[in-house]
Amino acid sequence: MVTTLQPKTPHTIKLDFSNEPVTSFGGLVLAEKTAARLGLWRTMEGLLPSRKGDFSWLTAIKSMVMGLLSGAQGTYATQALRQDESLLKMLSLPAAPEEVTVWRMLKPLGELAPRESLDRVQAIAARRLLEQMPRKALLLEGFVPVFPDGSLLEGSPRREGTKYIREKGSGMMWSAVFVGPALCAQRMANVGQGEQSCVRAMIEDVDHAILKPLKLHGQALVLADSLHGDEPTLKQLEATHLHYLVGANKLARTAQTLADLTETQWEDTGARSKLGWSASGACVCWLQCEDWPAKRLLVGRRFKREGEMIWNYAGALTDLREKDVRPMLARGLSFARAMWRLYDAKAGMETQFKDGLSDLGLHHPPCRKHVRNAGFYAVGALAWLLGVAVDVLGGADEERGNTKRKDGGERARATPMRMRLWRLRRELFTLPGRVTRHARELKVCLLGVGESTRRLFERYWGNLSLC
Repeated sequence: MVTTLQPKTPHTIKLDFSNEPVTSFGGLVLAEKTAARLGLWRTMEGLLPSRKGDFSWLTAIKSMVMGLLSGAQGTYATQALRQDESLLKMLSLPAAPEEVTVWRMLKPLGELAPRESLDRVQAIAARRLLEQMPRKALLLEGFVPVFPDGSLLEGSPRREGTKYIREKGSGMMWSAVFVGPALCAQRMANVGQGEQSCVRAMIEDVDHAILKPLKLHGQALVLADSLHGDEPTLKQLEATHLHYLVGANKLARTAQTLADLTETQWEDTGARSKLGWSASGACVCWLQCEDWPAKRLLVGRRFKREGEMIWNYAGALTDLREKDVRPMLARGLSFARAMWRLYDAKAGMETQFKDGLSDLGLHHPPCRKHVRNAGFYAVGALAWLLGVAVDVLGGADEERGNTKRKDGGERARATPMRMRLWRLRRELFTLPGRVTRHARELKVCLLGVGESTRRLFERYWGNLSLC
């Protein structure tokens, strides 16, 4: 029953403190359970070198990962964790390093040997996540989407690695490769490096460490923007026999080739009011650049913006053929429209950067030195992967799958629907809990939880228990 009576405002407010063993982040037990299911800490302990000092690599990195998931940022990720004895007990941590210790540890962590070890930990954890995901939730029209991309982080003239990019401005270039929802590899570009060279190195690593062991190599489809639509990247993808659909807008011959086509070569795809197009069309043709040893298949698109009279052109290069997309053609789509439906799904994968850059605060590098930032982002990527794994494995259900279209197929979605990390933190991680431990049994009693939150938490816990 809803009542209109309002509680009276108190005349006085009193404050008191209690040493009761309670933590404000009892819901992080979901992250700890997910990490156990992925074997994250066990793998890390086996791969990272030993370290002299008050804190082992495992203790320091685990403290930073859990601190980032709790909402702390930068080198202060472990500061609040140090004073939360119940949370330390729940996470099986003897202690957590202070901010200055974290800052000092980032330099050796960012150096070659430990960073390579963390890259291996990242790949192994991502592989285990993808292995436990339902295959249907991972597929996009029968393909496994692989998405390489870079993001320009906050930079300054005093911060090493800051570069100027004409189209984007100044900043630090950080690149990543996703397979479905899983962040599988990351790299901070140094002086003399760029997004393209970093992505090429990471794609090769992801192929060997993840796609081939999971037998996903033949189903993988690399979706990349026009920055990678040139000979070095395309040559690598073709040499490794990875399917690709890569933007071609930076090639001067793309627009020229599409503009020279006759009207009969274009398929009318109508107006798209959501994009502000009054008319559009799609086609398929061949593109030959001067430095290419052979021609490549170009999927073209043209469109007129509302109020304009001239066509605008866009293109994407692909090694796919009609036999590779027979289910889409069987639904009445032309090959050109099928390709653009796949390529447009790339926009959904671009939104995944919000999880780390916005929700974990990774848009702001915490240090001046490149080597320290490289170490920090290796740890940040692990926190990112673990947070996503909590929702992908714990929140999986049939209602969050692909939605049906009128033609009987499914809407192209490169990743399953899920909660952003900020919402996951707000609804599940920041739940007060009482922590007790008897022998090897850990008990977390969540306090003051509403009925809807309790049902949601129980569903996540139950799904994680089945992994």
